[in-house]
Amino acid sequence: MSEIVIPAATIRATREDTSLEQLCFEFAHQVLGDPRKAARLKGYVEAAIEANPGIAAAGLVLPLGTEIRLPEWRISNRVEQVRLWD
Repeated sequence: MSEIVIPAATIRATREDTSLEQLCFEFAHQVLGDPRKAARLKGYVEAAIEANPGIAAAGLVLPLGTEIRLPEWRISNRVEQVRLWD
């Protein structure tokens, strides 16, 4: 079983009308190279909120130039097998 690691990083909101969720997705997509994997990350946005105390006060759309710390995030490549019948 292997893991994929999204490294910790500090990024900035460089476009208007950007949300934290969008920044997390774009960074994960850049690292993973697959938009489907990036879209299915669970808990990454919540971890980014925890890493940036007070960011929720900025609202849904981040002010231009807002600096965001993204935490290191580990993703397991383990595939769960589902059996329809025993």
